[in-house]
Amino acid sequence: MLCILILFPLRAFAEISQAPLLSYYVLEEKKQIEALGPFFYYQKEKTSKTFAFRPLFSYEKTSKTISWDILYPLIRFRRDNWGKRFQVFPLINHGERYQGGSYKEYFPVFWGKTKTGEKYGGFFPIYGKYKQRFDRDEIKFILWPLYIASKKADLRTYHFLWPLFTYHQGEKRKAFKFFPVYGYDYKQGEFSKYYFLWPIFLYQKTKLNTPEPHTYFSVFPFYISDKSPVSYSYTFLWPFFRIHHYKEYRHYDFPWPILGWSKGKDYYAFRFLPFYIYERDKDKESTYWLYPFYKHQIEKDKKETIVTDFFLVLDRYERRYNKAGNQTLKLARFWPFYYYKAQKGYVRTYFPAILPIEHPGFERNIAPILRIYYHERDAHKSYTNWFWGLYTHRKNKNRETYHLFPLFNYDKKGKQKKLSLLAGILQIETSEQKKYIKIFYFLKL
Repeated sequence: MLCILILFPLRAFAEISQAPLLSYYVLEEKKQIEALGPFFYYQKEKTSKTFAFRPLFSYEKTSKTISWDILYPLIRFRRDNWGKRFQVFPLINHGERYQGGSYKEYFPVFWGKTKTGEKYGGFFPIYGKYKQRFDRDEIKFILWPLYIASKKADLRTYHFLWPLFTYHQGEKRKAFKFFPVYGYDYKQGEFSKYYFLWPIFLYQKTKLNTPEPHTYFSVFPFYISDKSPVSYSYTFLWPFFRIHHYKEYRHYDFPWPILGWSKGKDYYAFRFLPFYIYERDKDKESTYWLYPFYKHQIEKDKKETIVTDFFLVLDRYERRYNKAGNQTLKLARFWPFYYYKAQKGYVRTYFPAILPIEHPGFERNIAPILRIYYHERDAHKSYTNWFWGLYTHRKNKNRETYHLFPLFNYDKKGKQKKLSLLAGILQIETSEQKKYIKIFYFLKL
């Protein structure tokens, strides 16, 4: 049955309402098939098409993008304004930019070319070269991690037995590191950094080209100091006792994280863990009670006010208001039980909410399998689904349907009404022109 519905045009079939086994539904310009509960899904609209055989495969095509996933997130393909990308995690990775440049990785072999046509490639970890990848102009390795060399602008970096030996060389900069025994990094007019038995002994002078140069010294974890013309900071027995002054700002920990106090221009904070925390600046105010059990937060900017209640960090209840005081968003997420979002007249809710992931591939491949209840609505239509189609309710301005498998289907379109009982054994249809009863699919009264 599923193969027939896919291979032939959808308009060739009348609507079918036998979910969770099989349903075919037409709503304005949208045609939709669902079968075997949440496992098979097909939808076609004016500018998009979606197909999913969950949790194995999903496909979506719009006027600007194509994407598909196999065993999400292991095998993925995307085509959009950026270009094309294909990935079989962690072994295969393809990418092709429309503005130029491409790469192919079949672990351990890789190759590619830059926007200007320069080619690169290699066999990891024996030998290889990358160009314009990983935020570097060039990366070369031999028997990784025995030898790695990279270039970014005028800076060249060499690693031997990474991360033990590192050498930097560039305009006005030199560095040598024998980690963690000894190292220095120097750039004329900007900084000089030294360490011995990292992270115990460190001495640094940074921001030398600014009005606020810093001098940092530490014998970790016993003593740390950081000084500048406008600030000083002292830490004793890190991280427990700290004093920090910056212009009008003051901060004290005694000891961290139990007691803390901060005050500055437009800022104030007090902490007494785990019972109470209060923080306030010109844009945000936060209050914690029995941290991390509950947090109340208010954020304000020129466009909106956001009020959020957090419960055990992951769960939250968020409301947003515009300058006129009208609510523009309401979001409730209580993991792993419930999710609700209302924004610009659109409402979406479901439970359980086992995985707090919002990603198109996850929504197509996995999410519907995990949800017992799903509901969405806007100003023009609504849709409710219980137990993967066992009960469904659809409504728009022209039509309303109810379905409870295998007991009944009810369909109302204008003055036309259809009632089907026991999977169609008894059917009743009424309209202005006619009324009939059908028994056992063919006996019409």
